[in-house]
Amino acid sequence: MSECNPETVTDQREWRSLPERVKRVWLLRSVFTDTAVILVCAVLAVIFIAADWWGFWQALVLGLIAAWMLVSPVVRWLTTGYRMDDHGITQRSGVFNRTRTTIAYDHIHTLSSSAPIYMRPFHVVILDITAAGGESGMTLRGVPAGVQLELEAARQLDSGDTVSAAAASVGIHGAVADIADTAVADSDAAEECRQPEEAPAAGARTGVNQSATGRPAIDGELVFRASVADIVLFAVTDLGLFAALIVVYGFLDQLRDLVPEDVFDTAQDSVIRFATSSAAMIAGAVVVVFAVLVGASIIESLLRFYGFEVWRRGGDLVVVRGALTQRITTIAIDRIQTVAIRRSLLRRALHLCSVRLGLGAMAAAEGEDGDATGADVLPVIGDDRVYAVLQRMLPEWGLEPPEIHRAGRGLVRYYLVMPLAVSAAGMAVAVIWALVSRDAVNWLWTLAPAALAVWWGLCRWLKAASEGYAVLDDKRIAATGASVLTLFTVFTRRSRIQSVERSSTPWRLNRGVECLRLPLFVSNGISALQFTALRSADAATVSAWAEDGSIRPSGTSDRSADSDPRNMTDNGHGDDDGWRAR
Repeated sequence: MSECNPETVTDQREWRSLPERVKRVWLLRSVFTDTAVILVCAVLAVIFIAADWWGFWQALVLGLIAAWMLVSPVVRWLTTGYRMDDHGITQRSGVFNRTRTTIAYDHIHTLSSSAPIYMRPFHVVILDITAAGGESGMTLRGVPAGVQLELEAARQLDSGDTVSAAAASVGIHGAVADIADTAVADSDAAEECRQPEEAPAAGARTGVNQSATGRPAIDGELVFRASVADIVLFAVTDLGLFAALIVVYGFLDQLRDLVPEDVFDTAQDSVIRFATSSAAMIAGAVVVVFAVLVGASIIESLLRFYGFEVWRRGGDLVVVRGALTQRITTIAIDRIQTVAIRRSLLRRALHLCSVRLGLGAMAAAEGEDGDATGADVLPVIGDDRVYAVLQRMLPEWGLEPPEIHRAGRGLVRYYLVMPLAVSAAGMAVAVIWALVSRDAVNWLWTLAPAALAVWWGLCRWLKAASEGYAVLDDKRIAATGASVLTLFTVFTRRSRIQSVERSSTPWRLNRGVECLRLPLFVSNGISALQFTALRSADAATVSAWAEDGSIRPSGTSDRSADSDPRNMTDNGHGDDDGWRAR
């Protein structure tokens, strides 16, 4: 290993090309990801030869495709670079269409790095930098892991948190004293020049190191760790496992097009006869299918959440997870918009819940499911532990079990009118069609509106029973509700509310019933506090709090002109301050 040379430390504003080893990473990745294209080329070559179409042009086209698959990673490596200056990070890329993207440090919402198994031997990661809106971000592929720490320190320094910035800079590059002015130009040389750290006090060290087992070890305060039993419990209670049935059905439907129809029908009939030959076989088939679904869910959850940990480091939360692909997500606490506690009906019966942080920008990392991001800080936890863990994780929010005022109590009919009316209209159409066609089979279509009425009515009844709010103080509010068959309790701050939208219909006005919607700047979860039906006094209470922080007792009637629903115009909004959007 070469000695540390001060000349390797250059101005941070200079462009950094990706490390030499990234070329090898992308070549290796090309072999894995382009295997399907290579197979297609081989099949085409066989078809051309068999059909006597093989010639110079066919060979040239297939050769160019194969060559481009090997050359394109090197071209990308040669034409991609990034730099960090005093105010933000800039990436440039492209051959014919040169693109330059800049994100200011104070606009960064999340930093998420992933290290697929083929990247680990080269000690590089894929770094996703997300700014406001989720679409305005950038991805740095094949950069050293220390770049994430540099960005964390630069963002904290730019926001004025000099203490956290100094702590975050420990362990990045010992030769760099001020991260805002200097950086290492050559990342390979920087790793060789990294100085050993002195052992600081417990809880004061920050950074990402590698433990003896190869798992990333985050220096900070560990606030939550999910055991293997927790992950298995999450998998067993995850209702999404039943969605695998749809995937299996789609696969079988596609298989019908690939094999002869008579062969497929014969195999299908044989399986059905065997599985339904007796009551015991039917029960056994159901058990086998359920066991396969649960097993697949457990394997998928272990791959996604194995080693799940949440660390508190200064003004950030660091979420570590993943078995084959290790992912590290850094979430700035001051960017958190909401804290949502969610319970499916099954988990509610088992007194379990999960917690997701609502962020203004949260894009899924490369190769990651869009609904499974680092914002899920508690995949599954007992109801008796959730608030204690959240208080350690986010002491700034002061989260405690709220006393909810049920806004939908006594207003169930306003929730059920629409589902029943639409289902009745659909059933009438189905009956008329069956009478006109005089086909007994068409009478089965009348069951579809009935099933829709049951499903839709159940979801709306659950909303009526769960929707409510609790004004905690002049800055915080808690709201409850239901999304499909999942109950949630969401906490947010008044500063996160974008506007106040109150609406009603003429027949509701006379009864003093309204709809209320408070949009939030959230891209990965509940994007609004929405009440389908609530009394005007409750709407006035929440509106007054959202507009100027006024706290009124829940259900207190307000007879002023700005809260009387009869003063609204036809579009549902009046001209008084109480109805004006923020």
